[in-house]
Amino acid sequence: MNNLRQELIEVADAYLDAVCRRDPGKAPLHPQLRSTVNGKEFAPGEHYWQTIDRFAGIQHFVDTFTRQIIVMGAGYQSDRPWPWALRLHTEGGRIIESESVLSTDPHGHFADVEQLLHPDILYDAPVPVARRSDRIALQAAADSYWEGLQTSNGHLPNFHYRCDKYDNGRKTTNTLSTLLSPDATVHTCASALNSASQARPRARERRYPVLDVELGIAASFVMVDFHPVPNAPRPDEGSFYMMGVFKVVDGQLRVIDEIREILPLGSKSGW
Repeated sequence: MNNLRQELIEVADAYLDAVCRRDPGKAPLHPQLRSTVNGKEFAPGEHYWQTIDRFAGIQHFVDTFTRQIIVMGAGYQSDRPWPWALRLHTEGGRIIESESVLSTDPHGHFADVEQLLHPDILYDAPVPVARRSDRIALQAAADSYWEGLQTSNGHLPNFHYRCDKYDNGRKTTNTLSTLLSPDATVHTCASALNSASQARPRARERRYPVLDVELGIAASFVMVDFHPVPNAPRPDEGSFYMMGVFKVVDGQLRVIDEIREILPLGSKSGW
């Protein structure tokens, strides 16, 4: 494993361990650290530092070029798991930025936190050199998804024929369980984008802190506005604060995971 990659993973693990110990002094924090959770600033030792007891199912997404790392999994509060995503930016081996999405939606037709306890090894599989995308192409592939969502055009992204999407751990495409949802529709990755048109989605504040050529990973943070739809069967209006991770093979989106929290419409990420 690349030495810098391992160092970044160790920094992230030290941060998670410090949170569980309720001791910011155990983490390599920069004096100028800035931290947010769900778009709100807080100081080390506050917010989830006081409530999360342990983490599980943690998966690391690393960018040695930007020196940023994203972790995805579940954080336990009061012995219950909650969907969790964290971005850390390091400078000189210390964490200078900490951005978290801590979801309050662990179960439902569009959330199944227990599935996050079993990370998909597909994300850890190296992409053969001939099938890789460079950093520019990785970002473009991921951005095409957000653009496809914003325009409700499922033809814009280049989806792999095996592509599936997961929301807060829940498989939401190519699954009969969605027939029980208010939509009563089995969606592909493409049709799920087409179906969003009435809510007039707007994908803004798009950022791509992790682009990993070797593993074919593009991890992004984005705010997605879903506007009110009269008589909609599922009132999902609001601004979705999302961490979206994409596996890219042959320039195609192979699998998509999103960790998200629904905030009031128009909310900002703070970054």
